Amino acid sequence: MDNQMERLQKAYNDIEIPEELSQASRKGIERGKLHKQQKRGIKMNGLKWTGSVAAAVIISFTVGVNTVPAFADSMNDVPVLGKLVSVLKFTDGSAGGGTIQDGVDVNFISLKHQKNSDQMILNFANSDNTQDLASSYNVKFTDNPYTMTVTVSGARNFSAVKDLETLKESKYVQDAYPLITLDDSMIRFNVTFKEPVAYEVKEYKDPAQVAITLMDKKGDVGEGASIYSLRTVSAPSGESQGMAEEMLFGLKDVRVLKDQKGLFLVEAGYFNSEAEALAQLEKIQTEYGISDLLFVEKRSSQEIPQSISQAE
Repeated sequence: MDNQMERLQKAYNDIEIPEELSQASRKGIERGKLHKQQKRGIKMNGLKWTGSVAAAVIISFTVGVNTVPAFADSMNDVPVLGKLVSVLKFTDGSAGGGTIQDGVDVNFISLKHQKNSDQMILNFANSDNTQDLASSYNVKFTDNPYTMTVTVSGARNFSAVKDLETLKESKYVQDAYPLITLDDSMIRFNVTFKEPVAYEVKEYKDPAQVAITLMDKKGDVGEGASIYSLRTVSAPSGESQGMAEEMLFGLKDVRVLKDQKGLFLVEAGYFNSEAEALAQLEKIQTEYGISDLLFVEKRSSQEIPQSISQAE
């Protein structure tokens, strides 16, 4: 316990108060430091740190991490401070958690480099600048190319969209980009990996965070194999992808991808042979009445989809 208090005390002393932090929060931290100095003068040994000050530190950390990205960046070497809620169990590469909410902002995503892994931490906030529980979310991993799709429901803002560029500093990440959605209470983004990754996803509360840990994983996919993708033409990010998804609603393995030229497409699954892809295409045309939306693209496994326009 003493070691824990000493650790908290040291971390507290090392806090650099960001200019962006609210005046009230800045004063709170400054009062805490003054209080600590006064207590040290009164006590003979001056070594005990009161529980109230420790609580103030934790509250200050929570407020800071939830509200100020620069503050969170300064915490890169400090483990996640929230309480563990769950470790996700994946089925077919997909798992989710959180609670149903509304008006949440995924306000920043931080990247932490660890010895044998990288960790992405999604932070949730609301209009009051505090958020105890993560909003309902899903994390899905797929292949061809290796992709992670993160979906957060009940989110009205995605302030962290600017942080997707930072994720490319991970040795595992090739690209990271937001996805269009026609649901104004949902945000989504894709992360494309350079190679297969092992992963672990944990959810925390107080503050609300989701930590995605990426680790090495090799040898489970044959190099150079071809796949047959059932996809739409490429187009700039916009409603066309959302409408295509709506038309294909109910089908398994529908996803949005970015192509080699930075345009977007909707994929309705990929297959090991052209015959399988054509059979699925015929089924969609028959059952959904969609005749001109999809075609078959042959590409190497893990290759980023080609950019194919309507004119071609």
